[in-house]
Amino acid sequence: MYWKIEIPLIIRNLINDLASTPTYSDDRLEQLTVIAAQYVITEANLDITYATNVVEMSISPDPSDPSVRDIDFIGLVALKAACLLDQSTFRTKAAAEGLRAALGPASLSVTGTLAGYRDILNMGPCKLYDQLVIDHNIGNDTAVRAIFSPFVGNNFDPQNLNSSDGSHSRFKNNQFY
Repeated sequence: MYWKIEIPLIIRNLINDLASTPTYSDDRLEQLTVIAAQYVITEANLDITYATNVVEMSISPDPSDPSVRDIDFIGLVALKAACLLDQSTFRTKAAAEGLRAALGPASLSVTGTLAGYRDILNMGPCKLYDQLVIDHNIGNDTAVRAIFSPFVGNNFDPQNLNSSDGSHSRFKNNQFY
């Protein structure tokens, strides 16, 4: 399983978890990768059909296999996983940061880094993931379909659109046609 090495490494770089003793274990990142893959499968129009199993921590077929490497899927999964981790960190910080007390003229307020985490959510992996899914779905020719047909009814006369004073109707007023 090539993905168990590659995708967690990409996630570590995205969340800056590169210390000699990382915050998240490899098993935790593998589990998060499979969960993120489940989201990606439902949100993106992919050329390859993937199957995930959270209990067995498996993604099939392996997107990182050199013979069938799916760079789009790998990138989407890594960004979604980083987004999920950032959201988790934001929730934890928000729960711990809500202290404010006041008694008469004395007040105590504790502020932290919650605004910074909010900025990370608004401009970091979550925003990148959302934009990449939109770009992928629009750019993927299997997701876009068009139906060509007349755009107005049978009474439309394009010659009547050239009136500068607006006196002509868009519809036929001349029985000659």
